[in-house]
Amino acid sequence: MEFFRTGLTSSPSNRRRADTDPETTQEEDNQDRNQFSYYFMLRTGKVLDMTISQQTKNFIFRTRGSKEDINVRSKEVQMFYTYMSKKLRSFHAFENWKPDSVDDVVIGMERFVMVNIYANVFNPPADRAKNDAIDQQIRSLHWILPKHLDFTLPNDNENSDRQLALAQYYLLQLNEKRSPHDKIACIALCCKALHELFSLAHDKAAGADELMPMLIYTIIVAQPVNLYATTQYIDRFLPAETLSSGETAYNFTNICCALSFLENISPDKLSLSVEEFDHFMKGHSSHLEEALSTKFASGLIDNINRVKECEEKVRQLQSYHDKLRDNTEQLQDDITKHKAQVQDSLSNMRNKFSCIEEEMAKLLCS
Repeated sequence: MEFFRTGLTSSPSNRRRADTDPETTQEEDNQDRNQFSYYFMLRTGKVLDMTISQQTKNFIFRTRGSKEDINVRSKEVQMFYTYMSKKLRSFHAFENWKPDSVDDVVIGMERFVMVNIYANVFNPPADRAKNDAIDQQIRSLHWILPKHLDFTLPNDNENSDRQLALAQYYLLQLNEKRSPHDKIACIALCCKALHELFSLAHDKAAGADELMPMLIYTIIVAQPVNLYATTQYIDRFLPAETLSSGETAYNFTNICCALSFLENISPDKLSLSVEEFDHFMKGHSSHLEEALSTKFASGLIDNINRVKECEEKVRQLQSYHDKLRDNTEQLQDDITKHKAQVQDSLSNMRNKFSCIEEEMAKLLCS
């Protein structure tokens, strides 16, 4: 398989890059390889085998330049996961590690790959028309209230406000994340917040029938963009075994079912007549203003604003970390260059000293 080869020149995409931009290709290649090595060392404390680093980099370059159908690229990514997982699990540096710790390394590799090819595989042309239509559909349903979905929200409860605000926040984060692992984690946190919300109101755990209307309502209120594209991306590029069973599969099924409900919504699903449904859909009347005037909704907005402030602080810290990392790498490069210069100077001095010794020896002999 072509993308598992080690040599840079064996990749067609790299050959094209070299033909069109020979002066920058090698520099960019080294930069990408160093970034992956740094990423690996930062998270494991181990020096990565350069063969693994090179293969990962080659695969990223190949996928970025691929014109294959998105489902073909999905299969290639899944194959690369399987191949590289075996390579990492047999890596000598992890011989004494616990299986869970090695799993984290494998997930880190998967995350690194997907972050680097995200722009090339997320929301491909085949998905865009349906994705845009569903986004528009969700926006048009802004008038829906909990009563239309046959559930109630607790009134005047600060903890309830916070849980619903968190659920909305995690849905909005979906479009900010680039790794399938991070996106599915946001869905899990959203569902967790809704489970907490239900338990506050009913003093028991929520089942699928109780969770679904709350999830649908949260999507309507939050109005996350690219939700359909996100579910397709997760389905294609999260490791297949992750979605086969367990809580992750359960949460993903719930978000897909909620999306399907919103895509195919009809008056009978909301206990409305056709006339009432059309009335609301045309925007002639809604209960949105009434809902926004309540203390409950006001509390939601305050909570969302506080969450956004926290997110901005996290982004600032991340930016500071990135700058610190870049400065550290630059300092390491400067030290390496200075060391080489000192070694060259010492070598020159030794050569000159040797010449002087030879001249003195000749003088003494004469």
